[in-house]
Amino acid sequence: MQSAVHAAVTTNPKAQAGKENVKASALELLQLEEDFMPRLSLYGDAGAQYFDDPTRLSPQDNRRTRFGREIGLAAEVTLFDGYRRANRVYRNSARVDESIFKLLDASETLALNAVEAYIDVIRHTDLLGVADQNIRRHVEISRSVKKLVKVGRLSSSDEFEIDEQLLAARLSRLEVKQALENAKVRYETVIGHKPTANMSVPNVRELPDTLRELLIRSVSNNFRVRLADTRIQQSKYQAGINRSDELPELKLRAGIRHGSDLDGLSGSESDAFVGLQLNWDLYAGGRKARRSALSRRTSEALAERAEVVREVQELTSRDWISYGTGIERTVLLGNQRAAARKAADQYQMQFDGGTRSLLDVLDAERTFFNVRFEEVSAKASLAFSQFRLLATQSQLATYFGARPADVPLMPNYEKRARAGRPAAIFNTEIRALE
Repeated sequence: MQSAVHAAVTTNPKAQAGKENVKASALELLQLEEDFMPRLSLYGDAGAQYFDDPTRLSPQDNRRTRFGREIGLAAEVTLFDGYRRANRVYRNSARVDESIFKLLDASETLALNAVEAYIDVIRHTDLLGVADQNIRRHVEISRSVKKLVKVGRLSSSDEFEIDEQLLAARLSRLEVKQALENAKVRYETVIGHKPTANMSVPNVRELPDTLRELLIRSVSNNFRVRLADTRIQQSKYQAGINRSDELPELKLRAGIRHGSDLDGLSGSESDAFVGLQLNWDLYAGGRKARRSALSRRTSEALAERAEVVREVQELTSRDWISYGTGIERTVLLGNQRAAARKAADQYQMQFDGGTRSLLDVLDAERTFFNVRFEEVSAKASLAFSQFRLLATQSQLATYFGARPADVPLMPNYEKRARAGRPAAIFNTEIRALE
């Protein structure tokens, strides 16, 4: 099962799409590095110029066409921008976390689908075995009935009855066989290859002892909840970005320039400059409405998180109830199967002794088959419910040993960006997938 889950998580096209989304989000974050670096620009200009300005130009220069040209180099670096750059880094870091948690949540879904497909193949294989045994049992009864008909102990109608029951058993097997083939197709679709031989379901270790403990783990670890957390943070940082429009922007600028025959003047000229540039929008309409809208967006994200928490709690509680009910149901069906087998054997002995009819025997065998058939499905459902408890905690893929290399990047980008300088986030490299 471990190899099947690993194949589903790493090779499924949906997982591949999620990985590419993570990489794209990380590269978009790295693009913000330019905001923290100086900007250096080379510019030039050349072309014919004609001026008629006797008050400024000498008679030698006035009303003459000259070929003016210049080249220059300008540099600027932002010293303060109202924390716009920092908030953009924090927001995009939260976006990277969002894409990672989306991938991790999708991986949990893929892992759960793989487990379901895996268990379903085993279940249908076992059900096919039950159907085969049912046919063998009816063949034995048919042989016995035919002998008794020949010696006159039973009528020919009993022979017709067992033949009809045997055909029904074979039709049941055909239906189970079809369901098994469908389960194998589903397995190949989810996991990427055909089922192998010797498949078995491992026992799940270290499940919580109480529903309360499970709920605490689920809410704290579930990737859907953590995904909602990143959206709250993005909303807060977006508000910080917009607030920066109300604060001054200060830049350090410097440059040099050299040109000839510029602005109608003959000869060459060179100049250089260095200084501070301040921009501050003291008033702009709509700021109050924008602040209010961003506050509402944050409230919306908080409400959405609360909704996700409730959904996770509901799903966790349902899975816990299903797990507990599955245990009791499996035990009861096991006892019922044993009782049904004893009853069927007893009816067979009484039939051989002439105190029971063939219909009684066939009815007992039908009951045994139905109970055993249901028991196989109950055991499979119980096994699957254990893995669903892991999935509610977002621990299913990890349980099967999904390595960090299966995810292009690890989450908590926002936390790492907040821990140091905002620009420090750009030291992170995207590791190659193994």
